Amino acid sequence: MLFAITVLQYLIPLLYISTSWRYSREFFDNDTRSGKLKTLYLGVTLLLHFTYFILRTAELQHIPVTSPLELLGVLGFTLAGAYIFTEIISHVKNTGFFVLVISSLLVTLSSLFSPNHYGLNDILQSELLAFHIVSALLGYSAFALSAIYGLLYVMLYKKIRNHTFDNIYRNLPNLESLESLTFKSTLVGFVALSIVIGVGFVWLPQAFPEISYSDAKVLGTFFIWLLYAVGLLAKKFIGFQGRKIAVLSMIGFVITFLSMALSNVISGFHKFY
Repeated sequence: MLFAITVLQYLIPLLYISTSWRYSREFFDNDTRSGKLKTLYLGVTLLLHFTYFILRTAELQHIPVTSPLELLGVLGFTLAGAYIFTEIISHVKNTGFFVLVISSLLVTLSSLFSPNHYGLNDILQSELLAFHIVSALLGYSAFALSAIYGLLYVMLYKKIRNHTFDNIYRNLPNLESLESLTFKSTLVGFVALSIVIGVGFVWLPQAFPEISYSDAKVLGTFFIWLLYAVGLLAKKFIGFQGRKIAVLSMIGFVITFLSMALSNVISGFHKFY
């Protein structure tokens, strides 16, 4: 099993890079063959990556969350998974390069530098922990996806204003589609983060009997949830739309990233090794 894990560990980044290349060829060069193959490449890559996680979990006896580098790999996977789900339900298939190039970087860093930790904390055996972490990573991946779509919206908006009708202008979805993708990604992230908070209330007292709900990680998560709740309410009741929504999605993700980075440094738990 260890041999198969090692092979997949170095094969998977190559598959992500190859898939990103297919999406870039279709977007920038209008390559028809890449357009036909790109979604298949991504589906196979995600399937093999999921298989790798199963084998690695079976071998090391814990889910891959024991270090920031392992989490990068899972984050790259969930970001790509969130993208292909969005691609399927929206039928918008020409924004993948901008998402997958980030997934490729995260997965490559994880594969090259992740340590193999055996025999770790029993907390890692918890099914609730697995559900909690997957929901969190899905939520943050959706927020990242929302920020990417927001950035693409702003790029296209500026090109239209400046009458710059290049390949990016011709191949991106229209502004209405990008706004819709931004909003839907934000909504998915908000729902996932709500699940994270709910599961956390059940699981945390079991795993950490001395936990304080004033811990930086808990407060940071509530702050992010409240931030996106205000944004969603602003869209519904104040009428925020278009460029305002796109800019808010980017600002929201930057604040989310900084908040989580800070809370991870000063939090008293979420360390399993």
